Amino acid sequence: MIRIFSTPLLTAAFLLLSNWALGQQDPQFSLFALNQIYFNPAASGADGLTRFQLTHRAQYAGYQGTFDDGGAASTQLFSFSVPIKNIGIGFYALNDRIGPLTNQDFQLSAAYRIPMAGGNLAVGARAGLYRRAIDYNRLRPGEPGDPLIQTGVISEIHPDASVGVRYETSAYYVGLSANHLLGARYRLGADAATNPLVPTFYLNAGMILEFGYLLQVQPILLVKTDLNEFSAEGGAMATYNQRYWAGVTYRQQDAVIVMAGINLMQDQSLRLSGAYDIVVGGTSVKSPTSYEVLLSYALPAPKVGKKTIVRTPRFRF
Repeated sequence: MIRIFSTPLLTAAFLLLSNWALGQQDPQFSLFALNQIYFNPAASGADGLTRFQLTHRAQYAGYQGTFDDGGAASTQLFSFSVPIKNIGIGFYALNDRIGPLTNQDFQLSAAYRIPMAGGNLAVGARAGLYRRAIDYNRLRPGEPGDPLIQTGVISEIHPDASVGVRYETSAYYVGLSANHLLGARYRLGADAATNPLVPTFYLNAGMILEFGYLLQVQPILLVKTDLNEFSAEGGAMATYNQRYWAGVTYRQQDAVIVMAGINLMQDQSLRLSGAYDIVVGGTSVKSPTSYEVLLSYALPAPKVGKKTIVRTPRFRF
């Protein structure tokens, strides 16, 4: 993150922001296997439950800058997903801040499932609004009072859209999605820059391996690209008795991630999960740790078109 700006350097920084956005416009989640609706709209309603989730991520926690809070990324994601027969409805709201730049994303998604070859082929799409803002008061110019440098917070909102497909069975799933298809451009008060929201493509896959009645092992993989740069992460999660789970993944040229979680309550409807990133790549410019926590609550799928049974002491059925 650039911390000291002269007038020419500030202009150059905005011109280069488009290239910086290729790798940084979307936040990364270590618990991506539990947050699939964020990557692919076709995952809406995928697990057959009405699910509410709240995620908080602190990227490179403890990073120390030359002033204020240092500018390390902080991300919050709220989502819910509802299956209705062969249709899934989803929504998420994202707040992501890194230094003076804030990204906020609000998306409504839908998926339609078609039975195919012993599984389901889901086709999904989503649309919403993407807000990007920059707080010029958090920048430090080399020449205080320069009239060419903006002050205050400048923001823009543009429509955004994504599509995706996903094939799922009881043993595995694989999905492909294309996000930010409208390619919105944000000037943010700088006429010399356009700061595009670059289209991003995700490949997400996993499978379930059964070892007896109590143990499941799930290999997982996520690949993302803007067709110029690629990033991959993957590993495995093990679940015991459908209640306790732990896992390890590796993110290319960045970190080894240790994860764990527990399903609470008698019906296991409340899930608490966490991830701890041990940064092993680029440590000269990063804090060596990141962490993520996720709280999830699930309800049974709504029963559409069925009357509620009323039971009385006289008539039992």
